[in-house]
Amino acid sequence: MTAVTKTLLKSISGEFDMESIHSLSLKNLELTELGCIGECTGLQRLDLSYNSLTRLHLLVGLDSLQTLNLAANRITSLEGLQALENLENLNLAGNLIGGVDALRCLTGLEKLQCLRLRDQTTGLSNPVCLNIRYVADVGSMFPHLTTLDGERIQGRGSEVFQMFKHINDAVACRSDESESTHYAIEEWVPDSFWEPSTKFDKSLMGDAQQQLEDLLKSCQRLSSVAEEKLQQLGS
Repeated sequence: MTAVTKTLLKSISGEFDMESIHSLSLKNLELTELGCIGECTGLQRLDLSYNSLTRLHLLVGLDSLQTLNLAANRITSLEGLQALENLENLNLAGNLIGGVDALRCLTGLEKLQCLRLRDQTTGLSNPVCLNIRYVADVGSMFPHLTTLDGERIQGRGSEVFQMFKHINDAVACRSDESESTHYAIEEWVPDSFWEPSTKFDKSLMGDAQQQLEDLLKSCQRLSSVAEEKLQQLGS
């Protein structure tokens, strides 16, 4: 069993305080348990893909989490994710989710916009995707979703998706082995997405530099005033 530990989190993130970690990639580390991950209360992005996770209940408490990648694990139950009220992007491709009922616990996540159960670029999927009705069922279950499996289901571009969906459904009704029609697929987040942001550090450096320059100017003014006073006293 390989679990998430404080030592592992600090070595990967470079942060001493668990609460200071905002972006974290724990990809392909043979993890089976989430350990102390719940102590990273400031996490906004978390990549747990390509591990051997089965239980997600220790994610409870990550209230700031917006993007979660759980692709290529051994997940059958999503219990625990319903507490992630700020979650917007969720990748579940390559797990063991057998039916849409397993997703029902996520219906309270009103900010969830992008959900991935199948990834055509990597070949990852779930048993639920074998059901030709799963796209329509998931769309009905999550009215706030804009993107499913990298394909737009609402908003601009969704008309093309709906057209091909109807075609696929019609073909599937006539054949036991129908191939899915390919159309525009949105990429899951790039690898650079998980790199810690330097904007905060740069802003701190900028503020410190400006404060130093202001301090030097102030010292120069005081020095000039003092020199004038000394000259007046000497005369």
